[in-house]
Amino acid sequence: MIYIACGSIIMVVGLLWLISPPKRPRPFYSYYSYLAQVNKASFKFAQHKASYYFIIFGLIQLVLGIGIHLLKWDRYFLLWLLTFYLFIIFPIMATEKSLKSFLQKRHELPADYIDPDKVKKERTKGFRDRK
Repeated sequence: MIYIACGSIIMVVGLLWLISPPKRPRPFYSYYSYLAQVNKASFKFAQHKASYYFIIFGLIQLVLGIGIHLLKWDRYFLLWLLTFYLFIIFPIMATEKSLKSFLQKRHELPADYIDPDKVKKERTKGFRDRK
């Protein structure tokens, strides 16, 4: 049931962003990230992509939830509780990757942007890591 509830909410958020996209970045009602706030074109692109990704992944999660319920696998609630958040993370990851490639193609990627996949830390003696 958690897959059905979460998938429905994610899909509704995607539909709301598609039907009534926000005009400017807001923390509560928009796709709000560093790359989405670079300029107006990146914000519109991020809203458009995020709405589609939220609809797609919400629909996938909803269908999985219905399948789990029909197959009577509801008794594995702990497994579903430990995995449902992945469908919240996946559309955000997909939107950020699309937004990064969009900004790179337009040569508008901020100079201070650090790719999270390429961050490496060096271990040192003591309590702190060097960046």
